[in-house]
Amino acid sequence: MKTELVSFAVTPGMESEAEAWMRLLKERRAECVATLDREKMRYESVFKSEHDGRMYLSWFSVQGEDFAPIEESPFEIDRLHIEYWDRCIDPSVPPLIFEHVVSFAPDDVESAVRGDLAASPYGVSPLGPTVRRPVDFATHHECEN
Repeated sequence: MKTELVSFAVTPGMESEAEAWMRLLKERRAECVATLDREKMRYESVFKSEHDGRMYLSWFSVQGEDFAPIEESPFEIDRLHIEYWDRCIDPSVPPLIFEHVVSFAPDDVESAVRGDLAASPYGVSPLGPTVRRPVDFATHHECEN
């Protein structure tokens, strides 16, 4: 399992479109949830923030290995999600990738997140660390280890 937090800059002038995107995901929540199994996504949450006058969308997720890529999804909501992504996320700004350090959850929550992936050959908590390179937040670039 990997636990991730990644933030993406919204293209200037596309903030209203990004808000419409988030409304679409909220309004069609049941469809979004229906896509999670094929993605081996155990939990996904999106946050909005502003930094230096710029809108960012951040994804927090707990996901299993060997997941099906969203680009291969048969679901309409995933197609719409990709279309909004392509319109709204600024490809010229590197994502902010946060290094996961530790998670805390009661055993029953951890077991629920683990789900059918309990027999993971990795033998680690589903909320365990993800190997990521640190990010220099001043420049939004990954640092060399």
